[in-house]
Amino acid sequence: MIVQGTAGTGKSFLIDCIRKELNISPPMTANPLLVLAPTGVAAFNIQATTIHAGLRIPIREMHPLTGQSLMTLQEQLKHIKYILIDEMSFLGPKLLLKIDNRLRQAFPNKQHDNFGGVSMILVGDLAQLPPVIDKPIYASHSTALSLWHSFTIVITLDTIFRQQGASIRQQQFRALLHNLRNAQALQHDWQFLMCQTNATLTIQQKKDFNSSIHLFATNESARLHNRKMLKELNLPVALSLAKIAKQTNTEYDTNEQLPLEVLLSIDQQVMLIANLWIKVGLVNGAIGLIKQIVYENNTKPPNLPKYVVVQFNDYNGPPWDIAHPKDIPILPIT
Repeated sequence: MIVQGTAGTGKSFLIDCIRKELNISPPMTANPLLVLAPTGVAAFNIQATTIHAGLRIPIREMHPLTGQSLMTLQEQLKHIKYILIDEMSFLGPKLLLKIDNRLRQAFPNKQHDNFGGVSMILVGDLAQLPPVIDKPIYASHSTALSLWHSFTIVITLDTIFRQQGASIRQQQFRALLHNLRNAQALQHDWQFLMCQTNATLTIQQKKDFNSSIHLFATNESARLHNRKMLKELNLPVALSLAKIAKQTNTEYDTNEQLPLEVLLSIDQQVMLIANLWIKVGLVNGAIGLIKQIVYENNTKPPNLPKYVVVQFNDYNGPPWDIAHPKDIPILPIT
């Protein structure tokens, strides 16, 4: 089954309802529903696990599971009758095939059935973010397309709950979002957006928006804005230089996966870019504030800190510091 709907139509609420409806098994019986999502943030938002972790799918090349690893997966999934995957626009043909292969392994008695005989529910909006390094799921010309065509029940949620109101301005805003989603923005949509530019905002409004998340068209524009915000903190800034243990790539300085240098300051807003512990909110994309920068004895910038204490308001795990339960030490990564 496919459940589709644009932003704000209540997809996450519906997922919660499905979870409660299906979790009616008698006591001592495992939940028959497994809820998955393609990213850490998406998984955290609906109290799910990631597709890769839940089905033991590696990020890179995938091989069939054997021995103890296969037995563990089969044991973990033996009660599962339904799998719900949120944010289906992230699913490409490659990942869909991996999911199918893994489920055929997990349920060997039904290894000749699509997805190992499990009932699949895909939720999302295909007009949202596309797959990473893959084609959209519907654009495939491989075995994945036959899997996609097996989803014959499609339900569309068409009432927007997030942006409500009957005023002309509220209706304009809903129409603007709809037209942007469909890549059909009109001149009056542009005019509506341009009524709230920097030139039209009051001084107080500019202050209110100053600390908001900003969107930029280029990495360079984002970098300049981050430098500006860092300077406005008016606090000491620690330069941290990456350690290059083994230079195997002569063009390592163009690699944007990990920057060669990072500027750190107390009360600086930062983003976590790794899934450290999805269940408690330490996910790729989590926003926090730096509270401490701790160095090894007799070291100082530009050496790497021993760890950086970051306050994550969405963190809901055990406290590292009882006095500050949202503060978590983040260590350097390789």
